[in-house]
Amino acid sequence: MDATARAHDDRVVLTWPDGRSDELPHVWLRDNCVCAECRDPDAWERRLDTVTLPEGLVPARVAVDDGLVVDWPDGHRTVLSASWLAAHAPGRTAPEPTEATGVPWDAAIAEQPPEIAHEELADDAHLLRWLRLIRDYGFALVRDVPTDAKAVVGLAERVAFVQETNFGHTFEVVSKPDPENLAYTAHRLYAHTDIPNRHSAVNLQLLHCLENSAEGGESILVDGFEAARRLEQQDPEAYELLRTVWVPWRFQDETTDIANRFPVIGTDDRGRLLEIRFNTAILAPLDLEPDLLVRYYDALRAFGRIVRDPDLEYRFRMAPGDCQVFDNQRVLHARGAFDPSSGHRHLQGCYVDKDDFRGRLRALERDGADFRTR
Repeated sequence: MDATARAHDDRVVLTWPDGRSDELPHVWLRDNCVCAECRDPDAWERRLDTVTLPEGLVPARVAVDDGLVVDWPDGHRTVLSASWLAAHAPGRTAPEPTEATGVPWDAAIAEQPPEIAHEELADDAHLLRWLRLIRDYGFALVRDVPTDAKAVVGLAERVAFVQETNFGHTFEVVSKPDPENLAYTAHRLYAHTDIPNRHSAVNLQLLHCLENSAEGGESILVDGFEAARRLEQQDPEAYELLRTVWVPWRFQDETTDIANRFPVIGTDDRGRLLEIRFNTAILAPLDLEPDLLVRYYDALRAFGRIVRDPDLEYRFRMAPGDCQVFDNQRVLHARGAFDPSSGHRHLQGCYVDKDDFRGRLRALERDGADFRTR
């Protein structure tokens, strides 16, 4: 390991050959020991109890050998590799392989949409390529999926587990009498995200076309993150209102009543786009102070105009065997009205939790490498 280390006050200063330094607090070094006594070698979870670490820890000796070697006064030794330290040193937040906001896109994506053939997904290398497309673009089409009932479940389970909601394990998108959801009508659906009223927002959505002989019913996808970025550029005040003001969302039917408050635009602790919750069909009566309320409606309209701009819309007609798979927290979806008397339109859908999707992607990206080295 080509580096130098010296203990200083409450930390070790590790200087790399290029002159860059990392400051490693003693308590952090002790907490991250990877020996079999401190980490279970199979489960790779801490056996060391972090909260019992004593205050004022000071190493007896610090040296650089095959890694950073720290000897503690009680005789315990901690050895951390150069590659591990380079990836995990405090203050150097490592980007997760799945956290990128992705490749922005607009209507031009119709020229070459991200897609893959169903038969390719039997191979893990192609599965990884598909998951990366979803990560980067927020969606990817799967072609030639068998039109068997529940084939969408098999496709979802190639990723992880089906996420159940109040709509069930799977749901049927068909026009029917007494619908509990506008999706189960023949009406036009404006660009939206599903179920923004749930505390645990539904993540990856799969919509598999079993039949589509009706006139109309064009599918539409919109990059919600690109729409949010355009809003921030065009109307910063509207962007801040949708990002910081929490509003009520509510879905009700005869057996269900799920309500929560969330902003339309969600960002993480570093201000990066995290999610979009936009579905005016189930926006509950806004209860904001009147002056703020008027400004908030202006912000909603401003975002809506961008979301419905044809320049952002990827429009396509689904054929039997097509499955659109998209990140419901990034990509908004819509549908044109259709004439149910002209034919039958039947989509079957389900959801997969994004944590499970990300976990599958991370595991595939390791490509056989021992997870304990990451």
